[in-house]
Amino acid sequence: MREQLLSSLRDLARGRASPPSLAELATHAAVPEAVVREHLGPAENFAALLAWQQPPAAQETRDRILASAARVFGQKGFERSSLDEVAADAGMTKGAIYWHFKSKNDLFFALLDQRFQLHTSPLMVDLATMVSSGADPKAGMMELFRAGMQRCVEDPAWARLYLECLSLGRNEDVRERLSSFYDQVWDMSAHFTRELQGRGLAATETDPHTAAVFWAALFDGLVLAWLVKGGKLDLDQLLPGIFNMLWRGIAAPDAQNNTASQNPDLRTGEQ
Repeated sequence: MREQLLSSLRDLARGRASPPSLAELATHAAVPEAVVREHLGPAENFAALLAWQQPPAAQETRDRILASAARVFGQKGFERSSLDEVAADAGMTKGAIYWHFKSKNDLFFALLDQRFQLHTSPLMVDLATMVSSGADPKAGMMELFRAGMQRCVEDPAWARLYLECLSLGRNEDVRERLSSFYDQVWDMSAHFTRELQGRGLAATETDPHTAAVFWAALFDGLVLAWLVKGGKLDLDQLLPGIFNMLWRGIAAPDAQNNTASQNPDLRTGEQ
């Protein structure tokens, strides 16, 4: 659809002094105006789109834009950054940005998707290795968690940018896209729990979705605390204590025994 709309835009603009309006483009392409906005953004983008033609190495250009967006957004913050600055950093025109991304929000979400794949792909490999090796599940899970945290603390500009964008949740478009991102994170984490349960390494009564929401909340909370403390929170020191507490529970031994006696089914989850 995007290529069809771009072709219609070029056809309408041929021989004209100014780009067509959004309504004209929608009529020419025989689609609702909302569809045009969804794929090309507002009419203000049209001039920049017409001034730039997609080069053969489209993926290389897209990656270059994403790298510049990460630098600019990370250095200045999302709200204070502009697409003009991203284009300048990438050595391109704004038309190049609009060819690939319809807005600044759209560019950030593409960056979020890229980082999600970059950060989660190693976790999937590590999980498979941990499960197949028969390693101690508590130690293995702590190492998976620590590795994810390490990727965040090694790139504090990205962590700050991500948390900044969480604060923009009043914007419906931002909220919906972030909600979709969380669904991806939760699905991946729930998969982890099911894998462990299938190998007898996690309690069968644990609800995978509940566990996924918990792990994501713990991760985000620790990243926030690390940022607030200026990177002085010692995660290597904290994580063993956190995982010991989670693995054993916080109830006193007598309370645990009383709970187990009153709820015999819970005993099946003891490790």
